[in-house]
Formats: sequence, structure tokens, C-alpha cells
Amino acid sequence: MNKPTQVIFVRHAQTEMITENRIHGQSDSPLSQKGVRDAKKTADYLSGQSFDMFYSSSIGRAMRTAEIIGQSINIAPVPTDGFKERCYGWLEGKPLSLFEPDLSGPKIMRPFIEFALKISGESAENFIDRVVKTFNHITAKHRGQSILVVLHWGILSVLTQYLQGKNLAVWREIGPWTSCGISEFHQNGKKWQPIYLDDSSHLS
Repeated sequence: MNKPTQVIFVRHAQTEMITENRIHGQSDSPLSQKGVRDAKKTADYLSGQSFDMFYSSSIGRAMRTAEIIGQSINIAPVPTDGFKERCYGWLEGKPLSLFEPDLSGPKIMRPFIEFALKISGESAENFIDRVVKTFNHITAKHRGQSILVVLHWGILSVLTQYLQGKNLAVWREIGPWTSCGISEFHQNGKKWQPIYLDDSSHLS
């Protein structure tokens, strides 16, 4: 019997921009003090597990989280552009309370948000396509292996929908995802089975 492919997702640690409730996207920010502590707790938790490959979004906050984890599992993370967060263009750095890209904020801001995303951001269709293609490429390359990946909120939302065969169009509604929360999927045949989602018990 073939060994199932195992994928373990870790959302990157808390950053200064997260504490300020500002939009990240592909803009970066240093990890907060809590973020560094939580990354180290995650590293300690994962240190007793065995992984064949370790990937990370190439954005700094994810790579810094991955580097801390990598020191405990003795594997250097491979930076992967395909797992970058969605680009929100002009909206990046702005307060979520006013400029939430899913249009859940003040109605008066919606025309500007829609215009900003269309002119300066990455389309939802392109974002979903590159995330799924990157995931499929990596898992095809490492069939039957255990793969650890450090990701962003949006990537987790897309992939958890995709792997469960659910509607990808509503990815913005999926979450919340805890900073340094861990999710795991196993592949059985052609289907993926969620083992757990957003486990943060190791952070307490």
C-alpha cells in the first residue's frame, strides 16, 4: 500500500502590522514579540516530528517564521513565490476597519476598494490559480512524503476549500486562522482528508 502524502500547514507568526490591524498583502512587517515567542513554541512542538520537505512563502514574515521552525527540525525552508499572499496593491498598509478587501467595511469605501483592487491588485482568479498550481506541483513532486509549509491567511483559505472540494469563490469567508496555528491534510487516493484545522493548543 502506498504511503499517503501528508501536508502540514502553519500560518506565519503575528507581525507588527497585524497588531496594528493593517492590511498586509505582499507588503511585509517584522514579527512582533509575541510572534517570535509563538514561532519558537511552534518550533518546539514540531521538533519531534519528521518532515521530508519544508516550503515557505517567500515573503519575509513567513520566511522568518519558517527559519525559526527550521532550526528545530534541521531543515532549511525553500522560499516559494507561488505561496505569497494575494497582492492588494494600493490597499496594503491601510487599516482593515476602513479598507477590508472583502467589502465588509463601511459602504462609502467600497467603490475605492473595488477600483484599487482592479487597478493595482491581483485578481482573485489569478490568486486562486497560482496557489492551486503551486500546491499541486509540490505535492506531485513529493508523493508519499511529509511536507511542511508556512503560509498566509489567504493561502490557507484557498487551499482548505480546494482540498475539501468546496466552493473556491468564497475563500475570503474562510477562517479565522490563528497566527502559528497548524492544519494537517492526508491524501487518500485522489482525495484529501483534513486531520485537523487551525490547531493552536501548542501556543497555550
